[in-house]
Amino acid sequence: MDTRSLFEGSLVVWTSLDPEKDAAQLSKWTFDPEFVRHHFDGVYRPYMVSEIKKKFKEDLKKADERRQQYYFGIREKEGERLVGLLRFAWVQAALQYAGLVLDFEDETLAEKYFDETLEMAMRYAFMELNLHRLYVVLPGFDVDAIGRYEQAGFLRETQRRQARFRDGQYYDELIYAILKPEWKDRIKEKQQ
Repeated sequence: MDTRSLFEGSLVVWTSLDPEKDAAQLSKWTFDPEFVRHHFDGVYRPYMVSEIKKKFKEDLKKADERRQQYYFGIREKEGERLVGLLRFAWVQAALQYAGLVLDFEDETLAEKYFDETLEMAMRYAFMELNLHRLYVVLPGFDVDAIGRYEQAGFLRETQRRQARFRDGQYYDELIYAILKPEWKDRIKEKQQ
């Protein structure tokens, strides 16, 4: 039996989001177009602190009412600075699948905390949410993220041609997923 904490790793802890306290930091993150595309509808633009507060209050209220999304702040274990945002999106309990949206403040923090956060996310998805399938939607230009998910055992399932537009160019959108049995097999391999 796995007795590790679901919300605490060796480098990061998952916490609830506090729109009042976290809004100023999240507002800075809206200068990243990919962060905005993951969390906001419409045209890319930076968002003011007041807009962030309002949006996340609304999103958290909807998530609580519908039980189809779960939000977590990813914080450094030492000092508890917010370094990332994790969301289990489009959770379909009856069908046992969900999407995963994982963003970090910058690439340096992603390099440092991605692997542990993803490992925790898979454990939470498969052991706590009792999912069978966990998937991510990735832009074809994000080769670092694609490599990280592939290394974690995610397999490419779908390719939507030229579905993303960035910097004057179209890119494919890729859907990667991992199934619970595949995740369990990877855990067994690591233990041997």
